[in-house]
Amino acid sequence: MRFYALPILSAAVIASIYATVTIQPAAAAGLVPNLVPHRAVYAMHLSKAGANGGLTSARGVMTYEFKDQCDAWTVESKVYLRLRYGNRPEIENVRSQVTWEAKDGLGFRFRVTEMTNGKQTEEIKGVAALDGTGLGGIAEYTKPTAQRVVLKKGTLFPTAHIKTLIQKSVEGGKHLTKAIFDGATLDNPYEVSAVIGAGSGREKMSSRLSKVLSKAANWNMRLAYFPVYDAKQTPEVELGVELREDGIVKLILQDFGSYAVEARLDQVELLKDSGC
Repeated sequence: MRFYALPILSAAVIASIYATVTIQPAAAAGLVPNLVPHRAVYAMHLSKAGANGGLTSARGVMTYEFKDQCDAWTVESKVYLRLRYGNRPEIENVRSQVTWEAKDGLGFRFRVTEMTNGKQTEEIKGVAALDGTGLGGIAEYTKPTAQRVVLKKGTLFPTAHIKTLIQKSVEGGKHLTKAIFDGATLDNPYEVSAVIGAGSGREKMSSRLSKVLSKAANWNMRLAYFPVYDAKQTPEVELGVELREDGIVKLILQDFGSYAVEARLDQVELLKDSGC
């Protein structure tokens, strides 16, 4: 699974929080997570409101589609949110992201667009490449302006990060810190520090989800995002994630400190394998 980010508001969009990885029940050290195509819909709402005229209302939907393109994984996601700050009029925000990531973990392409009240307010586009497994590389933005960013040794792209995170969870690991480049913001890359909770053998699901998904073990995780080229000692955003052993994310809580937005899995469809 690849953790997929929830784009939201003017804060940094963390595009590493969703993917689809299937872990076999007998998973052990050395197992390589097997990615499976799927489409998911998440219901979103404000779980903690801001004060002093901050964000007071948020509701919407996130759609996410993950596909296997034989030599790469592609992701198309869109977040629809209606937002209100204090007593001001409601804002309609739509943020879309399309990514392509080579299965060898060395190449990445990305494009992000944001619309506010029907007008485009942001576009980010570019490519990134690593010089080899475990090595550094370069990211090149072509929009909004030309910009080159050095990727330090050990940087991962989103799906590679999630594969590593799930592998660590399966092996019983409790912590993982990696530099991640996801292209979702101009603040990339991020140092992502993950704390992995104990796995649970049981879970509760709605009748709609239980028709598609069998019960599976869960991990609760907490991920903190620190911009690599910023000296801040506090994370820019924290994510709480409920992850099944088959790689499907049931819950994402995006916490910005003064407010938090929850995205809960509402619908899921397993897509046909590409046959590669």
